[in-house]
Amino acid sequence: MSEADRARGRAGLTRRRFLIGASAVAAGGAAIGVGLERALGQNGKSLPAVALPAPAPGLPGSQHAWGATLSADRYGNTIAPRFDRLLLFDVNGNPTPGYARVLEAALRTLERAFPWSPSGLLFTAGWSPDYFERVLRVSSPIPRARRLSDFELPTIDTYDLCLHFASNDEQRLAAVEAALIHGAPLPGASGHLDISRVLTWRETRTGFTGAGLPAARQHVGGIPAGDPVPRSAPLFMGFKSNLKRNQASEDAVTIAAGPFAGGTTMHVSYMRLRLDSWYRDLSHRERVARMYAPQVTPREAAHFTTDAKSDPNLLDQAITRYGVVGHAQTSARARRAGKPLILRRDFNTVDSGQAGLHFVALQRAIEDFVTTRTAMNAASAQLRNPAITGTVNNGINEFMFVLKRANYILPPRSDRSFPLLPGRAGTLAE
Repeated sequence: MSEADRARGRAGLTRRRFLIGASAVAAGGAAIGVGLERALGQNGKSLPAVALPAPAPGLPGSQHAWGATLSADRYGNTIAPRFDRLLLFDVNGNPTPGYARVLEAALRTLERAFPWSPSGLLFTAGWSPDYFERVLRVSSPIPRARRLSDFELPTIDTYDLCLHFASNDEQRLAAVEAALIHGAPLPGASGHLDISRVLTWRETRTGFTGAGLPAARQHVGGIPAGDPVPRSAPLFMGFKSNLKRNQASEDAVTIAAGPFAGGTTMHVSYMRLRLDSWYRDLSHRERVARMYAPQVTPREAAHFTTDAKSDPNLLDQAITRYGVVGHAQTSARARRAGKPLILRRDFNTVDSGQAGLHFVALQRAIEDFVTTRTAMNAASAQLRNPAITGTVNNGINEFMFVLKRANYILPPRSDRSFPLLPGRAGTLAE
């Protein structure tokens, strides 16, 4: 289908559909939701009559509130779920309130089937600027993604919806994907899961994080032969990054006021890793210098507990004396009252047979992510020492290539299914 056809298919609601939706909202109640599904399907086709399960009890109001369910190491650093999956969708045609019911029924079915934890299933639903501007024809609450350095030329994704799933059970994530996209049976779940009538699947991105997983998956493009990834490393580059003092808290990234209060924003990047030179050309000490700071020793790096002590106040010394600046050292300049601006939920990948990173960052406003990423560019260092460029001797920029970028907003749980769609509240009424 051409872009022009898609644009025509996503034109604004007709007066007839608007009036039907408005009358349904006025009437209220679950039965109205069923009526909407029958009357207001994609391109005139009726949607299935979907029973809406009651919300699973005890779930937090914020979709991104995962922290309380995560285990921690002896220093209090949370341990991320071992497997992640991003499912990317476009909205079919002109959405109606019945669309929201179909999606919400599926998400509630998942919540009732599995515990809200890594041992069960964690997930968020994020909506892009394209959803608001092209589908709903309203102003987007978040800006579109853009290139964030002179040495990157990413594709800017235009998908409408990103569902981010995480679990310690990789097969469960695959089964959830099959149920949502293809209507396959999902063991342990009883209820409507197929969302293909309202959303078209476009892409899946998969990945993992945790000790042992990168080493077991290192025989791919971008990583040299000889098994250089340490067996205990949680990520391909060999270092631990999830330390509690270099992560923003969930409360800090939660939107405090406005129509999306209780939600957050999400940036998603897909990066290809080039680790041949990382492992072949650099000593361990040189890798430590680029990951943290040239003033950090390998022994110190091995014993970091709650933060990577890469003092940004020593950046001038790193520039003038060492001619190398560290990733953690430059990133640490982007803090508010001494605390990071973003909460990272990134994970490695071997999608397309290549080592990569799906970088997922949560922040109160997208500008917080931009500020953090801009700090990584270390533009001032490049002006003061010719040995440092945008990529050379500049953190880990030389070893990561941004292929794609996208921004999303994660509404609070109560508004996660087609936010701002006229009539949705009546369709989802209890």
